[in-house]
Amino acid sequence: MKFVFISILALAIFSCEADTSSSSESENTAESILFIGNSYTYRNGGIDKHLDYLLAGTEHHNEEFIRRAAKGKYHLYTHWNDPETKLLLQSKKWDKIVLQEYSSGPLKETEEFQEYAKLWAKEIRTINKNAEIFLYSTWNYKNSPGMEDSLYVEYTKVSKQIKASVVPVGMLWKQLRSRINLYDGDGAHPNRKGTFVTACLFYECLFKLDVRKTKNTDPFLPDSDQRKLKKWAHDFNLLSLK
Repeated sequence: MKFVFISILALAIFSCEADTSSSSESENTAESILFIGNSYTYRNGGIDKHLDYLLAGTEHHNEEFIRRAAKGKYHLYTHWNDPETKLLLQSKKWDKIVLQEYSSGPLKETEEFQEYAKLWAKEIRTINKNAEIFLYSTWNYKNSPGMEDSLYVEYTKVSKQIKASVVPVGMLWKQLRSRINLYDGDGAHPNRKGTFVTACLFYECLFKLDVRKTKNTDPFLPDSDQRKLKKWAHDFNLLSLK
């Protein structure tokens, strides 16, 4: 078991580093970002809105154009067959696209997950060959510890096949499990703090910027919580870059 834990941690160390040939955008270049996912993406206002809050008051605000295609219980294959998602994808050359599979999808429907991740990658790069793809590796159900490790393994396997980066949100949640509750009452979805800290990690991974330097602009979380969650996300990401 110790060997398995070390192996998982070793994988996580390189999570936010791009496994893609696309060069990172200049800080002064406007970027467009699209999230494709489900309730793990849109709960509590959505990761996109939380990123907008984090960007508020910084020199980068209004430079990035962030949208989402997220519907309850959607898989990547459901989005593939959804005209609204396809139209949004085709509406412009998105610079960065985040793909999130259904919570347990990579484990219960592994082949399907792999198939549609590849289809999405091909479609995305047909529209913009330089687009950066990020895979949103989610967390375990509260009563299923260890699920996040298996999810991360599956997301990492696919990332190598489609030249994408993995944002290891589930591994961050695992590290914070003894410090704070990030779950909503159903033991699956994120509460406000869960969505906020997830957005903090995305901020660091997408923009390569220090989230601790952002202003506390979330209207529903105390300043003390925002500072604490930003620090934890930053420290986790800093470890991954060493």
